Amino acid sequence: MKTKLKKITDKTVQDLLQNEIILPSSYFESFDKNAKDIKVDISDNDFEKEVSDVLVEELKLINDYMKKTIANIDNLSKATKEAQVAIQQKDESKLNTINTSLNDIRDELESLKGLVYLDSLTKVYNRKWVYNQAIEDDGTFGYKGILLFVDIADFNYIVDKYGNLIADNVIIYISKFLSQKLKKEGIAFEIARYSNDQFVLLIKHDNIEELNSLISNVRLEFSNSTLKSKSGLTFKTNFTFGATKFNEGEDFQRALETAASIEDVDLDNIKGTK
Repeated sequence: MKTKLKKITDKTVQDLLQNEIILPSSYFESFDKNAKDIKVDISDNDFEKEVSDVLVEELKLINDYMKKTIANIDNLSKATKEAQVAIQQKDESKLNTINTSLNDIRDELESLKGLVYLDSLTKVYNRKWVYNQAIEDDGTFGYKGILLFVDIADFNYIVDKYGNLIADNVIIYISKFLSQKLKKEGIAFEIARYSNDQFVLLIKHDNIEELNSLISNVRLEFSNSTLKSKSGLTFKTNFTFGATKFNEGEDFQRALETAASIEDVDLDNIKGTK
């Protein structure tokens, strides 16, 4: 059920992001429509119970995160006070010990940051990272580059025919495949799983023709690959993509919609690779 809830939520958010103002009524209307599209009855008592269970689980994770964060803040405050005393006393040994403690706190905070901003399935960044870390508070870019939008072709078909486990493995494989190819070319980028079967890559590159050519070649190589599950099942899949350049101060949402519209044009040429 958690997988279905995530799918419904992702689609709902994607539908509403283009709106400047999102009213609760609009959200619930879109959520209900997307639930019906995947044949989930949100008025069903069992569904309500399963939603409650998921919410309890999520709230527990948030509570654990807050406890660890507060503990680290307390440790940081303590280390700062001890450092001030050690500096006054010129206690080098104590300062070295404090430095070790600060490194431990830093590592713990980075780990906690991962709980918030990393996708649990692929271990790449998630949509929260995009809106809270990758772009400015006003929704614009703080640098220039290229936004690459990637969509897994026939993903719903894969889920229906092969099941969620195989579909999850496809998501993981594509994220790793793209990352490895870009790293091999020495291209600086960040990748985030933007929704269930879509990725956003923010690339520090200024030649969009060169990038489009590279990704087309990567996609061709991927389409010629045969995927094999642990059970011995073999199949092929592919992805579509759209890329657009962005400048510092440009609106992220507008760039995303531009890349997605380019991807939509290309979609007709790539579907049917199952």
